[in-house]
Amino acid sequence: MKKIPLALALILTAGLSSGFANIPVDISKKAVAAFHADFHRAKEVNWKASPKYVQAQFNLDNKIMFAYYKPDGSFICLIRNILTTELPSYLRNDFRKSYSSYWVSELFEVNGDQGTSYFIKLENGEGSVILNSENGGEWRIYNLPDPSAKRMVTL
Repeated sequence: MKKIPLALALILTAGLSSGFANIPVDISKKAVAAFHADFHRAKEVNWKASPKYVQAQFNLDNKIMFAYYKPDGSFICLIRNILTTELPSYLRNDFRKSYSSYWVSELFEVNGDQGTSYFIKLENGEGSVILNSENGGEWRIYNLPDPSAKRMVTL
């Protein structure tokens, strides 16, 4: 009889630890705990860390998303790639009218404490432009602050 509780404990421990198995040692435990509280159904989680933030790339409802947390566990933002059909219609119509000779190469949504923003990279044979819309506002040309910032923003 004592073997059954011990076996159950081992199975539960193995099951719980497999959800945390791919967390590198240098990842903040507070950020990991906050992530699991916010996205308990997330699958295929991959972690990256820097001194200023922790990134969790994961699959939720068959969509790849990126959640960012401070090392103390506080939420920064959630980023997900979207289709143009997922944009509010006035934003979709505006870039189609103003940039009709361009095609969309990247589009993502950023949700954080300051609301929802959209970033879109448009290209044509002559070059590219990045637009940004913050909290339902009009599209504006987005300039990266400096060349090193491009390495942090996937555009």
